[in-house]
Amino acid sequence: MSSELTELEFSLDDVVGGQPLTLETVDLPTLRGFLEEVEVLIKGDGAGASLAESRVRIERGSVKVVTLAAHLLAADARADLANLQRTGDLDLIQPKRAQVIEKWQLRARRTPSRVYTVPVGSGSQVLRVSKITQFQYGGENSWVSVERHLAGKVVDIGGKQDPNVHLVLADGGVSLRVGATEQQLASEKENQLYREVTLRVQGEQHLKTKALRNLRLVEFLPQTTEVDEQALALLWRKGQAAWRDVKSATGWVEALSRNNSLAKAATVWK
Repeated sequence: MSSELTELEFSLDDVVGGQPLTLETVDLPTLRGFLEEVEVLIKGDGAGASLAESRVRIERGSVKVVTLAAHLLAADARADLANLQRTGDLDLIQPKRAQVIEKWQLRARRTPSRVYTVPVGSGSQVLRVSKITQFQYGGENSWVSVERHLAGKVVDIGGKQDPNVHLVLADGGVSLRVGATEQQLASEKENQLYREVTLRVQGEQHLKTKALRNLRLVEFLPQTTEVDEQALALLWRKGQAAWRDVKSATGWVEALSRNNSLAKAATVWK
């Protein structure tokens, strides 16, 4: 099977506690997040793209992820990222890939020792994302500030250095990362992990692609699936009062139908 797959190599370099980041020093959230982002870079916006037959290994040399992916997927990822390296314009690559690169660039600016390396073009050519890279959206004015209500399932929540909520949208299954504060997450009385929730968020949305970025949590909205017993009882009382003089609902409907028919006939004979 390996002959049908193409190798792609992704690396994460950083310094932790004065020591280089390695397989022995990387924490689980960082490793898991890196693997998820590598998957997005490979798949891009392909809704039907599957990595079910891919293979992966993690090698020494900082945190190095070597994947074996379907040739067409790998070629598409390389070509897209090569386009970014050539132009520096995030608008010219698939939005989901652009979102990952943008996240990496923001992290690298916050943590100058962090460097991401991804494959581009053919052979051993790579693109580096670091504190000095300046990738940006050419049509930056296409991004507008928005406030949205997002419904979905929380699949991860928390974080030591960068608290956030990972939400899989109920509509379409897209995974979004929503930044939050420790205070916001700590104030939740119930554990929201693996629950269906609705979030009120603020962020930016691309006018053309409708992609969302830089999402920030405003609040968890209360779920409204519970029945308001008092309101329901009030409606019943109003209904009973309105139908008090009607002995038979069926008879009332039949009489109304006959009256309508007679009225139509009278109109015709006039």
